[in-house]
Amino acid sequence: MRTREFIVLFFIIDMMLLNAAIFLAALYRGADLHLLWEDRLTIVMNLSTALVYIIFIDDMKYLKADLTTVLRSLIQRLTAFISIAALITIWFDIENLSRVQFIGTVCLFSIFKLVLGLFLFKKMSLTNNRGSKIIIVGDNTISHQIFKYCKSNLYHGYEPLGILTEQENTGHHSNIIGTVEDFQRIYDTTPFNVCIISLPLHESENIKHLVHISEKNGVRPRIVPNWYNIIHRNFVVSSLGTIPLLDIRNVPLYHYPNRFWKRAFDIAVSGGLLIALSPVFLVIAILIKLEGRGPVFYTPIRLGVNNTPFKLYKFRSMKVNDNILDGTRSTTINDERITFLGKFLRKSNLDELPQLYNVLMNEMSIVGPRPHRVFLNKTLQEKVSTYMVRHSIKPGITGWAQVNGWRGPTESRLQYMGRTLHDLWYIEHWSFGLDLYIMFLTAFGKKSRKNAF
Repeated sequence: MRTREFIVLFFIIDMMLLNAAIFLAALYRGADLHLLWEDRLTIVMNLSTALVYIIFIDDMKYLKADLTTVLRSLIQRLTAFISIAALITIWFDIENLSRVQFIGTVCLFSIFKLVLGLFLFKKMSLTNNRGSKIIIVGDNTISHQIFKYCKSNLYHGYEPLGILTEQENTGHHSNIIGTVEDFQRIYDTTPFNVCIISLPLHESENIKHLVHISEKNGVRPRIVPNWYNIIHRNFVVSSLGTIPLLDIRNVPLYHYPNRFWKRAFDIAVSGGLLIALSPVFLVIAILIKLEGRGPVFYTPIRLGVNNTPFKLYKFRSMKVNDNILDGTRSTTINDERITFLGKFLRKSNLDELPQLYNVLMNEMSIVGPRPHRVFLNKTLQEKVSTYMVRHSIKPGITGWAQVNGWRGPTESRLQYMGRTLHDLWYIEHWSFGLDLYIMFLTAFGKKSRKNAF
């Protein structure tokens, strides 16, 4: 069955489960069942389920992952369903809303969805790989990781017999049961179903030989794209049609659901803070004008995601600022250009508040790598080969580098490497929880105010 057909099938099943939950909840509270599917809440629930499918493009892929991923994916979808249903209900101000009907439907649907998801996961895992004895070829880190993973996740149905080395083993590792030359002997003694080949890709002749001898015995050969020795980091395998591609960085925000929830959070936080802090904005603007001539805002040009230029908003904290496009003068300790009020604004980070508008306009995010001056970007691009990877996601008002004290000057190698490496770590390890942690450290962490001048 093709993925598109699976999506339609899953959608139909989910709609059936949802309406069964609606019926049972209505039956429990003694509602009029004849008018149940004319009720606006029922329509909202069904619409919410459809929107979840549009957001997540629900398919079978997550059921082929490990149990933790399956549970996380199911909970993500259920959370999205509950959030969307609640928001639509509030937005349309549905009258005579039954809390029992709403909560009962949500709870029953959640139970149905979790039970079905776990059942399908177990069914797929054990049906596809039931009793599959496997042999792993290659004495390297990846081979031992595969062996350990299969041993620790027996629900996948794989039973690893051991590892074959390219040559005689001298390390006496307990997982190693022989060499490639012992392939046939081991198969004749203990038949296995799958041969996972984890050899360096330049050993093409050995790989071809193992594929040949595997298929000769009716064993399924599977080849690990062993690029780890070249790339030295976790990569993601994707496809362009039938052509396999390796994304050499695992960037969670490349996935649409993650971007959707991060953007939704950004809109909610920036919109709420702009409204709540509007009196503070007004007071700061008046104080800036009273202190001397000049605009309230400083609006330099910065580069955002994919190097797209945008106008960044800050409260003006200096008497004289660099050119907004190609300024080259960095701020220093006791900089004579900083005004009396500006010292307070910069030390307290209040000068960054107008960037909430940039967040609302989708030019920035609440959390992300800080946008640098165009001149500094060009300089650091020459010094750090991976520096521009920072622009693969939207810049932020605060970031992982800043809350760890890497802000201010970028004159020494330690300073610009420390900032860049922290930004890259954030990009590859992004999570919603990490964003909340960074926001907490921004407000209460001691390091976040280090080098603030």
